Amino acid sequence: MIHVVVDEPQVGTGTVPIVLRATNPELTLVRMHGRNQYGWMKANSPEWREVRTLYRYNAEEIAEWANYVKHLERDSKEIVVIFNNNSGGDAADNAKQLQEALDVKYEGLAPMQMDLFSEF
Repeated sequence: MIHVVVDEPQVGTGTVPIVLRATNPELTLVRMHGRNQYGWMKANSPEWREVRTLYRYNAEEIAEWANYVKHLERDSKEIVVIFNNNSGGDAADNAKQLQEALDVKYEGLAPMQMDLFSEF
């Protein structure tokens, strides 16, 4: 079992608070849903799926999460961060920003994989 660390709007009941705890020494999973409080609360609205994760993390929030990931790395060998703030196409760019903030470099990736993110 792995505790999933979640970032989502904190809007009262039914939201998951950020709990920075690695429960598995091998792997920790982080899901970034964005902080669109207005969209998150529109569950009964027809456009709910389009607005729920419509959010772009700013530089300060990315820096905050870079520190959180470093904290989690103390107790877990690998940290996987999934950006789910994809309604407006912000997930890939925010992922690249976090990668840069953490100075993570990947080698051996196929050029076509990286071309998927070239427009961001």
